[in-house]
Amino acid sequence: MKKKPMPFTLYNALLCLAAVVIAAMVCLVAQEAEKKWYLKWDVSESRLSRLSDYTTERLAALDEEVTLSLVYPAGAEDALRDLQLETLGRMAAACPKVRVEELDPLTQPQRIAQLAGDVSGVRNGTVFVANEDKNRVIRLEPDGFLFSRRIGQEIYTIYGGEAQLIGAVERACMDTPLAAWFLTGHGELGQEDCQSFALQLRALGFDVREGALNGIQPAPNDVLLLLAPTEDLTAAEADRLVAFLDGGGRLIVACGADAPFDRLGELQAALDVYGLGYRSGWAVENPAETACYQDRPEWLQPLLCEENGLMEELPGRLILPRSAAASVPALRPGVTAAAILKTSGRAVLRADPAADPLYSSPADQSGTLLLAVMAEKDDMRILQLASSDMLRDGAETTGAAVVDASENLRFLAACMAEMTDLDGTATLEAGVKQLPAQLITFENQQVRLRVSAVILAALPCLIGVIMAVVLIRRRRL
Repeated sequence: MKKKPMPFTLYNALLCLAAVVIAAMVCLVAQEAEKKWYLKWDVSESRLSRLSDYTTERLAALDEEVTLSLVYPAGAEDALRDLQLETLGRMAAACPKVRVEELDPLTQPQRIAQLAGDVSGVRNGTVFVANEDKNRVIRLEPDGFLFSRRIGQEIYTIYGGEAQLIGAVERACMDTPLAAWFLTGHGELGQEDCQSFALQLRALGFDVREGALNGIQPAPNDVLLLLAPTEDLTAAEADRLVAFLDGGGRLIVACGADAPFDRLGELQAALDVYGLGYRSGWAVENPAETACYQDRPEWLQPLLCEENGLMEELPGRLILPRSAAASVPALRPGVTAAAILKTSGRAVLRADPAADPLYSSPADQSGTLLLAVMAEKDDMRILQLASSDMLRDGAETTGAAVVDASENLRFLAACMAEMTDLDGTATLEAGVKQLPAQLITFENQQVRLRVSAVILAALPCLIGVIMAVVLIRRRRL
């Protein structure tokens, strides 16, 4: 007896039910896969775990063994742990002198105590970097591997693990470690305001710290960062700053158009000792000089001074928002001051920083304005910047991507190398990547659309094949 075929309506209902069940299973599997392999399925060329050229070059030049110890309980599943292990594994594969180990705080507290001095306070995700003799141990907190940055209305999460790790390896192997101090106590910009710049310093090998001028003990070759103060130094702080510089110290001072120069007398007096100063106002370019600003006249695109003694050409396009103007009021015995960045000859220093950038007044001054100056005396070096917003993460700069600051950090790295005799080739390309919002990421929107188009074209074909198979089966029945 011939088997009676299934009613078509019932068949469709069962097919729809099966499709719903399969779709639900796919969603559940995708969720579990994202928990386990999140951030590992990255099809972009600049994948998160890929080492930069800078890191591979520094690892190739490593002349002593280094141990990288990651603290996490055995079997823990965490996105940060996955990222850290991916980066650590690639560094170990790239250099035989790099040894990687995982430390379980539950079963290896003594080993962690040897590195940290005390087990309490050591959080999961902490990384210890120790040199061959174990006499220098760098501790990296988990908070430093991931940080958020706001661009417009969007908040992005940035992974800076590679920059943190290669910088710590550099510091662990240095004969004389260097520190960069964000000075506090006068409304200055700190690490939270300049996370990209702070990460840049760590990638260069600096131990980044923070503190008040009268409460820190910087080494003679350390760098002090005095960024956008809103209150003046005390007389004692000014004397301490001059004494530090006279001892061969290094200083980066940055004040922009919003700096209250009329209230910064002690700071200006300290700078005047080395023949430096500021001209208050707001530096803008004349609209006719379109090559020297980007979209808006207050976003300066500076020119490189010919005889700057630092670089033959700019590393890329710089953008200096809300700039004042630097000045070299007088020469001081033994001090040389080299102008690095300038405006065009058609720039204008607006007397009122709160006015419209195109609004002119009789007090305005026109002509070439200085935007960056480097002063030197023996081992002492001062980098004077006329824009503090060029260091600030939240500053509005046109064209700025999520993880770059329009080449500003490349310029600063070159300046830091000149000031401290370090390798200045490290940039935010040293492993700083935007965390993807989804499981699979693409290099750009064009690649994403191409893949989507292929999938959309393939789906009808797949459905057609399934329908053909079903039709053939039904006819045989």
